[in-house]
Amino acid sequence: MQNEFNLWWGAAGVMSLLVAAIHIFAGTPEIMVPLAQLNMPDVLYAIMDVIWNQVSLLLIVVGLALLLASKRGAQSMDMVLFINVIYAGIALIFVVAGMFYLQSLWPMPQWILFGLIALVAQIGWHKQKGRVQ
Repeated sequence: MQNEFNLWWGAAGVMSLLVAAIHIFAGTPEIMVPLAQLNMPDVLYAIMDVIWNQVSLLLIVVGLALLLASKRGAQSMDMVLFINVIYAGIALIFVVAGMFYLQSLWPMPQWILFGLIALVAQIGWHKQKGRVQ
């Protein structure tokens, strides 16, 4: 019973992969293409590009890790907890940056997506914990 499929973790994994697709296919033209047209030192654009692609990698790897966790059950509880901390932290960073720089949460709604993924995965963590104890 400990390794029963965890639907919540599977859903969170799919959500992360969908956010990766949005980030890559919608975000790149909206954010990175205009930034490439600005007159800035090459090293600054290169750093932004690396960070952009790091986020893409994070979203994909975490999505796959959550899908793997959904099949492995109790063995993955620690990993999922760390993922939840990372995604909840990213959501918090968007909230703080939005309020500090823009005085609003709505110009950067990414906090909703990261918060939802963390919430769904955390529900799965608690469900899994109930199976183990």
